[in-house]
Order: sequence, then structure tokens, then C-alpha cells
Amino acid sequence: MSDLLAVDGLGRRYGDLAALDGVDLRVAPGDRLGLIGPNGAGKSTLLNLIAGSLRPTAGRIRFDGRDVTRLAPARRARLGIGRTHQHPAVWASLPALDNVLVAARLPWGRFRAGRRAKPREHARELLAGVGLTGVEQTLAGALSHGQRRQLELAMALAGEPRLLLLDEPAAGLAPPEVEVLASLLASLPLTVAILLVEHHLDLVYGFADRITVLHSGRHVHTGTVPETRSSPEVAAAYAGVAP
Repeated sequence: MSDLLAVDGLGRRYGDLAALDGVDLRVAPGDRLGLIGPNGAGKSTLLNLIAGSLRPTAGRIRFDGRDVTRLAPARRARLGIGRTHQHPAVWASLPALDNVLVAARLPWGRFRAGRRAKPREHARELLAGVGLTGVEQTLAGALSHGQRRQLELAMALAGEPRLLLLDEPAAGLAPPEVEVLASLLASLPLTVAILLVEHHLDLVYGFADRITVLHSGRHVHTGTVPETRSSPEVAAAYAGVAP
């Protein structure tokens, strides 16, 4: 199976500091890939480079065989790269339903007017799919933190991505909310490949088919969950030992 996402030798420097250094990554269609590592490992930097909100200082990014290294975020979103953020990016003054509708109609939305015959119905379906039935007319700013996380996921799915980048979706969630999130992630269709950055290791291990580990901006391991759990390189990375 050909790669949906191919990252080769990706680097990002800030002066003498290498936030990311020569990272390779592969994501196939339908993949569930977890990206973990200690604080400062370069996880969010890598996600931002893939999404286009940062430009690399070295390396190349290909999506579905196309070089997207220099494309703007909106262009990448139109091609099918969606994302969520560490802090939920919702429009607080709009109802939940309108948040999804606006997300779908942004210039890079993959279903705009005419793409869907019944956009409001589809938006309701997306909200229901992330467990937000009954809050369609509630202002996003009045939702709980966990519900805003769920809403942002529905907004990302409104763009009909083929690759979804999730940046620490469990941050700030209570244990029962993490359980809800785990169920939602498990229910996402295999038509969407997912790259999950997360510090909640139990969530990652329960969700991902493969795990990639970064440490100090470098790739130290990619493998199955059992391989990752037993890897000396991963243990050393979390102990703060340089790979």
C-alpha cells in the first residue's frame, strides 16, 4: 500500500537550536499512528510542519504523492489534511451547530455550498457522531472543556479529511472524559488516517496500531505497541537519556 503521508529528513531550526532534526515518518491510508515522547521532543513541531503552520528548514513532506512542503495550510486542508489543536479552536460566540457549518464552509472546506444537499443535517450527524446530540444550539463558549474538544473534532471532520492530526486531545480532560474520547477515536472511520500526539500513554496504547517516539527532536523508535513498551530506546528517552 502506498503512503498517504511521507516525511523525509524533516528539520526545523531556531538559530542553533534544532527543534526537529532529520525526522522520517510514514502514514498509510487508514493508519492509526501514535506520536509520543517527553516534553520538548518535537511532537507539536512535527505536527505543525505537516499542517503547514510552520515551514521546515530541511526535508520534504509529501501527501498522496504530492510535494506539499511549501504549500500553505489552507492548500493542505483542501487536499485533505485536517487537524485539532492543544487548546480547542472553536468560535465561542456561535452555537455548536454553527461552528460545524462554518468549519465546513471555510475557503479550504471540502464540502461547501452545493457539495452537500443538506448541510445542516450533515452537521447534526457530525455532532451526534462525537457525542454532542442535544447541544446544537448551545454557544460553544458555554460548553465544558471536554465538550469543546468534541466540538473541535466534529469541526475537523466537517472538512472531510483523509489525514487527521490530533494534538493532545486529552489535555485537561478528567478520567471519565478521557474514556469518552477513547470511544470517539475508536469510532472514527478508517477512511481517515490519524496521527495522534498525546502525553496520555494509556490512551495512545489503546488506540494506535503503531507508535513513533521522538526525543530531543530526533526519531528514536517506530513499532507496535508491545515493541514500544519493551523498547530500551524508548525507556531511555523517557528517562532523559540521549538516544
